[in-house]
Amino acid sequence: MPELSHTARDASSTRRTLILLAVLAFASTFSTAVVFPNIGSFVRDRFVLSDTQASLFAVSYLIPHVVFAFVWGALSDRYGKRKVLLVTGYVVTALFHFLLPFISTYPMLLLVRFGEGAFSVLGFSMVMTIAVDIARKGRYGRVMGVVGASVSLGTTLAFPIGGAIGAQSMVLLCTIGAFILLLCAAAAWLLLEEGKLETVRSFSAALRVLRRQPALSIPYAFTFVDRFTVGFFAVTFPLYVGAQYNMDATASGMLLAGYLLPFSLLIYPFGRLSDRWGGARLLLAGSVFYGVVVMLVGYVPPEWFLAVMLLCGIFAASMYAPSLWFVAHTAPEESRASAMGGFNAAGSLGFAVGPLAGALISDVYGYATAFLAAGITELLCVIVVYPLVARTLRHLPQQTLPTATSLQ
Repeated sequence: MPELSHTARDASSTRRTLILLAVLAFASTFSTAVVFPNIGSFVRDRFVLSDTQASLFAVSYLIPHVVFAFVWGALSDRYGKRKVLLVTGYVVTALFHFLLPFISTYPMLLLVRFGEGAFSVLGFSMVMTIAVDIARKGRYGRVMGVVGASVSLGTTLAFPIGGAIGAQSMVLLCTIGAFILLLCAAAAWLLLEEGKLETVRSFSAALRVLRRQPALSIPYAFTFVDRFTVGFFAVTFPLYVGAQYNMDATASGMLLAGYLLPFSLLIYPFGRLSDRWGGARLLLAGSVFYGVVVMLVGYVPPEWFLAVMLLCGIFAASMYAPSLWFVAHTAPEESRASAMGGFNAAGSLGFAVGPLAGALISDVYGYATAFLAAGITELLCVIVVYPLVARTLRHLPQQTLPTATSLQ
């Protein structure tokens, strides 16, 4: 009986921690994403820039995600600390976020946005890593699905709400975002327990996690391409509908919510399916359907936009959850933060390159060609990575792959 009671207490503590992580993931993502739907008015129109120049605002935020995600993860694995890094990330991000509307020159705005990106990925990486830490074997998909859905839901609400508030006052919008981040820091400091890692390796060993576990290249490749296409939607799509159909930030934000809402709601169910069936089939099939739908974005009439966005959101969820499953399932226990940092870095690199590529293609060949290129990139990823997926699944020990029987 005492053993049962102890197990029950552990399960209850895990549930509380997961709920807290979900809230932190939602709130922190919302607070930083509210700026994106306002790139047209806050950046392009304000400083009189081309689409390509304006896209650097997103790139300057996301490039440090690439540089620092892996570094923060390795640092956490080296010293076994999650909570302190998480709180630090939130506090410093809040400061940079608050300063954004008060910057009067574009180069300085890019510099401040770079600093915000460097520390926002610290908080994000630690939340995802703690989620992997508390997940039990066979439940990685559903745990990561909960946190991933919270991240996506924060982005979903950020676009329409950020567009509406930003149209009235960017000072108010960034002040609200900074305040939410400080609340996240306080909640993490007061409510989150610092877990104990059984093994802590050297800093350099943590950085070599991908070489020690090549299977991680599968989710890294897919998250790069997936986030590459998301960059088109986050930055190029609002510029497209604004220039082509005279939609403001509120209208484009509502359309993007049509993409992000089903994405948010379906990550958890697809995470459970990944636990039951394995993530490979979902990842490959979802990527094919997603790539085809993305190719249509620039060719459909505006009255079809919402339907296309809903389909994109459904298929994107069927890719994202299995990608998280792959990371959680193949990452060495002592290097989980490094593995998740690498995953975030790969995704951030795609998200950074996506807006820039979308803007460059749009400026030269038009918006329709830009989304056509994004969809083709997704399909090419499936073709290139499929042999590695098949080879990896053949060589992984059978007991590491969850089955329907093992979960009943």
